Amino acid sequence: MNDIFFSRRHFLSRGVPLLSVAATVPAFLDRSAFALAGDNPNNAKKADHVLVVVQLAGGNDGLNTIIPVTNDEYYKARPTIGIAKENALRLNDEFSTHPSAVGLKKVFDAGYLSILHAVAYPNPNRSHFRATDIWTTAEPEKVAKSGWIGRYCDACCSGEDPGPGHKRVPPDPATAIALDLEPPTAMIGPSYVPLSFRSPQNLGFHEAKTDQAKAAFEKLNTPNSSGGMMDAIDDDDHRPPAIPMGVNGSLTQDADAAAFLQRSALNARLYADRIRKSTAAVANKATYPATEFAQDLKLVAQMIASDLPTRVFYVKLGGFDTHSGQIARHDKLMAEMGDGLAAFVDDLKALGQLDRTTLMTFSEFGRRVHENGSGTDHGEAAPLFVIGARIKPGFLGTFPSLDPAKLHRGDVPYTTDFRSLYATILHDWLAVDETKVLGQQFKKLDLFKA
Repeated sequence: MNDIFFSRRHFLSRGVPLLSVAATVPAFLDRSAFALAGDNPNNAKKADHVLVVVQLAGGNDGLNTIIPVTNDEYYKARPTIGIAKENALRLNDEFSTHPSAVGLKKVFDAGYLSILHAVAYPNPNRSHFRATDIWTTAEPEKVAKSGWIGRYCDACCSGEDPGPGHKRVPPDPATAIALDLEPPTAMIGPSYVPLSFRSPQNLGFHEAKTDQAKAAFEKLNTPNSSGGMMDAIDDDDHRPPAIPMGVNGSLTQDADAAAFLQRSALNARLYADRIRKSTAAVANKATYPATEFAQDLKLVAQMIASDLPTRVFYVKLGGFDTHSGQIARHDKLMAEMGDGLAAFVDDLKALGQLDRTTLMTFSEFGRRVHENGSGTDHGEAAPLFVIGARIKPGFLGTFPSLDPAKLHRGDVPYTTDFRSLYATILHDWLAVDETKVLGQQFKKLDLFKA
C-alpha cells in the first residue's frame, strides 16, 4: 500500500492542512463507505436521549475538587495545597468546591449536578495507560480491545432486527462522535468505529499549500482512465484494500493500525458535508469561554440541537497530572472545566435540549490523600460528576474515611464501582440491556428521576 494513504505524518509534511486523514480517502473508497454505513445517513433517525462523556485526562485531584471542609484529616494531609474552608465555594455543610470552579457551583445550585463520591473499582491501577484502559473498556480484570460505548453501539444501535436469514444492519457511523484526532478506546466496538474529528471544517480537503499536495489529493480521488481502481492505492493488482470495522477487522495484525485509521477516515468522509451543514444551521444561545474545552462543548451543543442521529458524544480536557506546582495548574483547570460546563448547560437549556441530554465525567484515577510538597501523586478513588435535567441533584454515595488507618494503600478507598454508573446510564438513560455491554449485572444507582 502506498503510504500517502495511510500516514497522516506523511501527508501533513507535504503541506495538506488536515486534522483528519478523512480528506485523503479515494473516491471509490468513499463510495464504499456508504455501503458499509448501512442506512443512508440522511434517513437516520434523530436520537432521543443523548449522552456526553467528558474525560478529565491525567488523573483529577478529587479532594481539591470537592473539598471535605469539615474533615481534619484532609487538612493534616495537605498543609500546603489544602484549600481553606473560607476560600472554597460552599455546596453544603460538609463539602465545598474549588474556588475557581465557579461554573460548577452554578450548575450545582441550579439543580443540574449530581456528585458521586469515591468512584473507582477493586484494587485500582495507578498507571495512566492501564487505568484509562480499565475505565474505557470497563474491564478491570483483563486487557480488552473494545470500549464500553463501542460495545453499546454494536449491540444496541443497529436498528430493528431484520429477521432470520438477513444480514445484520451495522450501526450508523454517526451514532457516536469524538472530538479528538483519534477515536478513543471507549468508543471502539468489536465492529463499530466512531466518527472522530477536531472540527467539522477539517473533515474535508482544504486548499493545499503546495501544488504537489493538491495533485496527490486529486489523484487519490479520481478514478483512472480505464474505470478501475486507483494505482496509488494498490500498485500490484489495482484491487481496493479490505475495509474492516472496529477491532475485528479482516486484515492481518500488522495492518490493524492502518486499517483502523482507514475505517475512521471513511466514516468521517461520509458524514463531512452533513455535519458541517447541521452545525451551521444551529446558532448557539450561550456565550462560551475561548478555551478549547468550551469550544468543543459549544460544537457538541450544536450537534445535539441538529438533525444528527448521534447518541453519544466524547470530549476530553487534559492536564490533570499535577505532580508538582498543582495550585496554579489546578486553579486553571477548575475554571476551564466549570466555566465550560456552565455555558454548555445554559446553551442546552436555551436550545430546548437539556431535558434529553445527560453529561458524565470520568478521570483514570484520583490523587493521593497526602501531598508531596507542591502536588499530588497518582491515587485511586475520586468524585465523578453527572449533569442533566433528569438526574437527581446533590450528592450520591458514601464519602469514605480519610483516617490514615482506613485508607487503601494510602489512597481514598472506593465506595462506588464505576461500572454501577455505566450500568445505570445504559439501563436508565439509554434504555438498553446493560449486560449486553458490560457482560454482567451491577448494582444500579438511584441517579435519575422517575
